[in-house]
Amino acid sequence: MELLKQLYGISSKSGMEERMKSFVLDCVSDVELSVETDEIGNLFITKGEAELYPCIAAHLDEIHSPCERTVIIEGNRIFTVDRLWNHVGCGADDKNGLWVIINLLHSEPILKVALFVQEERTGDIPGCRGAGACDLSFFSDVKFVLECDRKGCSDVVYIGKGETLLCEQDFIPLNLLDYYGYEMVRGGKTDVVELKMRGLDVSVCNISCGYYDAHKNSEYTKFSELQNCLSFVRDILQSI
Repeated sequence: MELLKQLYGISSKSGMEERMKSFVLDCVSDVELSVETDEIGNLFITKGEAELYPCIAAHLDEIHSPCERTVIIEGNRIFTVDRLWNHVGCGADDKNGLWVIINLLHSEPILKVALFVQEERTGDIPGCRGAGACDLSFFSDVKFVLECDRKGCSDVVYIGKGETLLCEQDFIPLNLLDYYGYEMVRGGKTDVVELKMRGLDVSVCNISCGYYDAHKNSEYTKFSELQNCLSFVRDILQSI
């Protein structure tokens, strides 16, 4: 839980992701990795050598404006408050996805990771700008892309915004869905949807990772559900 508390303490509003990038890279500095960045600021990480890689994605930014935060833990529930103890958004969307990725980079021998900037919409500027500008060649040797950037605890989004088919409904084995309490659903837009709309020709999906009230001051996480997401994703990596 300490890692998640540290992530929630870092402000990373869209266009201001440098501190978060540095923190993530510091967290995996003990792992042998190849790290690349592009002109817009996305990070692309490769661990191990393989003909085909599983790939995990998340976004580095959050919707909330910078402020001093204190992380509060009440049983299984985690949220943040300001100096006056008013609830403020913790950026679980998508720091929970970053938490999953940092853990996987330590545990999995073969993995590719895409960390996108500026996923959140800001004013009249549309979101998914990092995913919309990246070079798709990074994904030329991946088997699939999983993103942990969905509210709640039970969704695997297989049809995204605009009726975009992200993967077949049987992409994830039914026994894994049942065991971890997930189901295939329709959803909105995030980075993997943008990649698919740009023509990425592999299966992708967006997975619930335990956060609630996204984009609101009342945003919070149920830590056990985030842990369940990590176990679910790890089993997918080892099964597909």
